[in-house]
Parts: sequence; structure tokens; C-alpha cells
Amino acid sequence: MAIIPRGLVNLSNPEEAVMFQKFICPPKENPVTPDGLTPDVTFYRKLMVGFDLNLPVALPGGSNKVRMQVIADDAPVNRLPEQFPAPMMRVRQGQIVHTVADGGQDGHTIHHHGIEPTPVNDGVGHTSMEIGSYTFQWQPNHAGTYFYHCHKNTTLHVELGMYGLLIVDPPEGPGFVPGFNPSNNHLIRYNVEALWAVDEIDPIWHELGHNAFMAKCGADPNRPDTYTSDGILHDFNPEVFVISGIPAVVGTTAIPDPRLEINARRGDTILLRVVHAGYTVQQFTFGLDATVIGMDGRPLGVPPYQSYSRPYTVAANTPFQLTSAMRHDLLFRSGRRGTFPAKVEFFDWVTGVRYATIQTVIRVR
Repeated sequence: MAIIPRGLVNLSNPEEAVMFQKFICPPKENPVTPDGLTPDVTFYRKLMVGFDLNLPVALPGGSNKVRMQVIADDAPVNRLPEQFPAPMMRVRQGQIVHTVADGGQDGHTIHHHGIEPTPVNDGVGHTSMEIGSYTFQWQPNHAGTYFYHCHKNTTLHVELGMYGLLIVDPPEGPGFVPGFNPSNNHLIRYNVEALWAVDEIDPIWHELGHNAFMAKCGADPNRPDTYTSDGILHDFNPEVFVISGIPAVVGTTAIPDPRLEINARRGDTILLRVVHAGYTVQQFTFGLDATVIGMDGRPLGVPPYQSYSRPYTVAANTPFQLTSAMRHDLLFRSGRRGTFPAKVEFFDWVTGVRYATIQTVIRVR
């Protein structure tokens, strides 16, 4: 297996030192990727691309769409159409991966959330660079559920739709997920996979410019008065509630959508990967027992994490909550036929007021 070298930063080299300076005007040039290797997998992404999310019913103000800003596929051939969320990245543990990113004139980033690359490849704006174009090099060392997003004006840009799912499979590939299973090298086989990126949309935020409420270039990080206020970014009032880009509640109107159903056969093992991609407290309730086998890209109870974690079962009809950027890997074992409810509720994280409820089902035939 190839290994990406991680040498020390040479601060005496001005070109290298500036890549690691924090909280100053981040460079927007198009640098060559340090320690570049031949990749096993390459993704091409263009940041800040306009996309209309069409709604099945109109918002209270009369609009039947929300203008999103997304990360689009930028492959030279067989390019996928613009979509929300962004096209999924799927790789295998240990592969060398390149993400060739076009950040546009104003500079954007891609942060592969939960992956641990070198600092210059981590894509955190204002701590590395905000690029015109750059090839991010990374190597996933842990199989699990992740996501990627723009990390420039992060709070706003994730809300605008600049994110996508990132799945790291074990070397055995899709169909296997890491989990406590000593009899099979801590791998669990599944038959059905569902991918949920659960999100909420405040249309007012989508009227802002993408640099809204950012500190100006050159602001002194030691002087709080040089930073702008957060404007409206402390005031979040979602009106659209989605799972993986499918609007399921608009305003107060719930829209049943068969695309949200999870379908399996009796005896199947269902893997549900959940990514909290929003800013409310999301509460999940399922009509089947669910075993939580992984959190935030790490399997529970699997060496070397066995001393402080273990998988656990959430009994049927027992709610549990996730907050921003959390990921859960859930297993359902469908031992009996039936239609079992699956519910997501959205609560204001300050007041506790419930905004909306998405209802769907797990259908076992």
C-alpha cells in the first residue's frame, strides 16, 4: 500500500511557510500539490455553481424553488449534471485520492470532513488557502461515513448546499462495513444500503452573497473589533426540510415521497448511513430495533477503539438525536415482514420548538 509522506514544514522557505500561516489573507494562487503521488482515484469538482431546488409546493411567500449554490461534477468526460447534494465520493480505505477542485475567482475550498490529510490538503479556509484551483491529495485510513464541503465561509456555504456525501469502504468494497464482528475480522456484510443527508433550508440565507459577514482580508485576529458581526447568521428559520436533496416538508406541508422509503426483503441486513447536514437538533425514530455500529467515521467496539466504545441497540420506537455534522451507521435486521415507520423531527437548538416532521417507512417484503 502506498503511503503519503508527511515531512516537516520548512518555515525558512517563504513559499511553503505562507501555506501554513493562519488567520491572514489566505493565498488564492494555484499551487502544485506537495508530495504529489499517482492517485488510485480522482474526482473533479467545481465549487459555487448555481442550482434551483424545485419544491413540490410553494413556500408561504409564493416561490416554488430555492436557489442553491452547490459543488458540481467537473469531470472532463461523462460529467454528471448539477445536483444537490453534490455527487457522492466513494473510495476504499488506503487508496490515494485526488480531488481536483476549481474554486473560481473568489477562492473556495473542499474540506473532506473527518479525513486526516496534511494541513495544506485539509481545505479549511483561512488556515490553509482559498484556492482558484488545486488538487487536494488525501488517503482515507478508516472506512466509514463522511462528507465533504466548502470550508471558506463555512456556516453560510454549507447552508447554501455546498456539500456531498463521502463514503469510505473497507478494502473488500461496498457490501461490507466495519463493525464489531470478531468472527469476520470486524466486517459486517449488508444487503441494502440507504444514504441519508438530512438538512434544513432557510430561504432568507440563500439571498446573501457568498462572502456575507466574513472578516475582510488582513483583519488582525487579535483584535475582535476588526471582525464583522454575524449579521443574520445567528437567526435560522428553516422552511424546507430535505433528506438527500428530496424536499419532504415545505413550510408546514408534508409531502410523502416514495424515494425516501427503504425497501428490503425479509432476512436482509439494512445499513442506513445518516449525515446531519443542517443546523437544527434532528431526532430520529424507527419502528425497528437499530444497532448503532459506527459514529463519525469510526466503528464502535472495534480495535483499537474497543476500550472506550461499543455498539449499542436503539429499541424500536425509541427516539435519538443528532446535531450538526454527526454521522451514524445504523443496522436493521429485517427478521419479519411489514411496514415500519421512520421519522425525523427537527427542533430549534435554542428554544426546543419543533419545526417539522418527515415521515417515511422501512418496507420489508
